[in-house]
Amino acid sequence: MIYMAVQTLAHGARAGWLSSAAFHLASYLHILLAAFGVAVLIKAAPALVLGIKLVGAGYLIWMGIRLVIRRPAPRAIPGSPPVPDASQAFRDSLIVEGLNPKSALFYLAFLPQFATPDGAFPIWLQLIVLGTMANLLFSLTDVFCILAARAVKVWAAPRAQLTRLGRWLGGLVLIAMGLRLGGESI
Repeated sequence: MIYMAVQTLAHGARAGWLSSAAFHLASYLHILLAAFGVAVLIKAAPALVLGIKLVGAGYLIWMGIRLVIRRPAPRAIPGSPPVPDASQAFRDSLIVEGLNPKSALFYLAFLPQFATPDGAFPIWLQLIVLGTMANLLFSLTDVFCILAARAVKVWAAPRAQLTRLGRWLGGLVLIAMGLRLGGESI
């Protein structure tokens, strides 16, 4: 949620929505991995998990640094095409969530608790349905988070100092998240 709020504050509501969409798309990858047992390999290979965590941590740090050192974009002209940063939020978010082993392990540990071999559907289908339901519920928090961040951005937009401070704080949050993830890995 913090990541989507940072994307919204830094690049606008469109970036927040694209970030949310990418997170959910990557979550479906994790759900499929859990449903078909591939995530078990991640659990059985700690070195692979460590590598994924370190790559993900490095990517978060890189994005935070990029946000801190980025120069403010010129004011948009009405009718001009959207700023490329919003589209980039989708790609960045897809990478961040795709490389998040905690999400894969969450679905691997959480979903099977609610599936049963005696069910009307095969286990893999039960896991996909349960994972989809969880992912849809997570969407509700994303909506709140993005709308709240958008309201803060609209309020702060005319105040250049606050906008600059928000970009700095957002970048530092991403860097801190990356450092924490990397620190947990070592």
